[in-house]
Amino acid sequence: MEAFFLALLTAFIWGFVPFLEKIGLSSVEPTAAYLVRCSGVVIGAAMVICFYSPFSSIGKMGIKPIFFLVLAGVLAGFVAQLVFYKALKAGEISRIIPITSCYPLFTFLLGWMFLGEDVTLPKVIGMLLILGGIFLLK
Repeated sequence: MEAFFLALLTAFIWGFVPFLEKIGLSSVEPTAAYLVRCSGVVIGAAMVICFYSPFSSIGKMGIKPIFFLVLAGVLAGFVAQLVFYKALKAGEISRIIPITSCYPLFTFLLGWMFLGEDVTLPKVIGMLLILGGIFLLK
């Protein structure tokens, strides 16, 4: 049950933050806004370093996990975030957020194709509902 509530809290935060970003983007170019937003990430990372020293765990990591985590950071934390800001600046928050939140569809397909995860009826129904939502918002 703890994982469920943590996931729900995450969803709330991820739902609230674009509201703040849309307001922040009102008179700013998306790339400049993104760079300012990154200062929040740096502050958060500095706070983690102050209260929890992750360096021993990082030192135990192999090259492969480091490579994939850095690649994920570049793609999600930089490339996708810049594209997201451009979409958020140009469109309505009530349409952009649900569309950008369809990423489980792509995760499902990649998990099935490359990780051999099972395709079950509930998963297929969920993916069809996601597609239906995207179609309605287009």
